[in-house]
Amino acid sequence: MPGTARRLTLSPIGFDVILALSQTPDGLRLAELAHVIGSPVSSVQTSLRVLIAHALVRRESIEPPRYRVAAEHPAQSALIGTATVIGDAAHAIGVILRANPTVAYAAVDAAGFLVGEAPDPPNEARLALDRQLAMIADARPDGPRMDRMPMAEMERLVRVALELRARVRRAVTIKGRPPTAARGTNNRRRRAG
Repeated sequence: MPGTARRLTLSPIGFDVILALSQTPDGLRLAELAHVIGSPVSSVQTSLRVLIAHALVRRESIEPPRYRVAAEHPAQSALIGTATVIGDAAHAIGVILRANPTVAYAAVDAAGFLVGEAPDPPNEARLALDRQLAMIADARPDGPRMDRMPMAEMERLVRVALELRARVRRAVTIKGRPPTAARGTNNRRRRAG
């Protein structure tokens, strides 16, 4: 039938791609994107093809290529909002924290997420982080707790607060490196969600 567009069908990986790209003003390369969302490169490529075909994601013409959410698409804001709240809150928070350059360190434990923020992140990234985390908190009031602070403050507190140091040592690191005073053999690395 002439003039009929293909229908858009997004997988959970497609929503994760949108969520991750919404956090990065400079976009992400394919390997970075696969790492952030914890999916195989081939699956991420498939999702990107669908998103690009529907003009929801742009592929930058640089080597290696970078991908960005298409800001000019009329569904951009609604799609990011849907990607933020459609799935499990802990999973969405994990993707957001790994993707956003504002976050220097992130870990998760039974009490929630620990976040150390980088000094002077891009303003657009900070706004995206705040907006998406607030959206999750509003949609899921019973969602995971989040303890956020500047990384320098976390480094200082971990040196003097034994309880926080023990918590950081027990937590699973999902991005960056734990504060220096908390590094040890017990700190494990893996993905949340």
